[in-house]
Amino acid sequence: MPDRIAVYGTLRAGAAAWHLLAPHVTGPGEATWLPGKLYDTGHGYPALKLGGDSRVPVEVFRLRDPATALPLLDEYEGPEYERRSVPLGGRPCWVYLWLGPVDGMRPLHRGWPLE
Repeated sequence: MPDRIAVYGTLRAGAAAWHLLAPHVTGPGEATWLPGKLYDTGHGYPALKLGGDSRVPVEVFRLRDPATALPLLDEYEGPEYERRSVPLGGRPCWVYLWLGPVDGMRPLHRGWPLE
């Protein structure tokens, strides 16, 4: 089970839901990027679709106890997202991906929060 998680929206350090993730991480986050596109859902949180030539800025954190943290984060993210393990920096890392369509959503070229 990967012990790292990449976040790009409300779970980032200092963002609206950081308080949910903060108790479960060890050390500071590492800034990097994932290949994909980020979209504004219009509901106060972004949607990530992987792939393509674009890059999405993310923060990667190491989880103290993934078996404890991930069920809580799964509940927070809800059914609109799927947690998936992706290779990042040569190691597997969890990330939440948007499951629905992005038609009509505004692309966020500089990441979240809104530009």
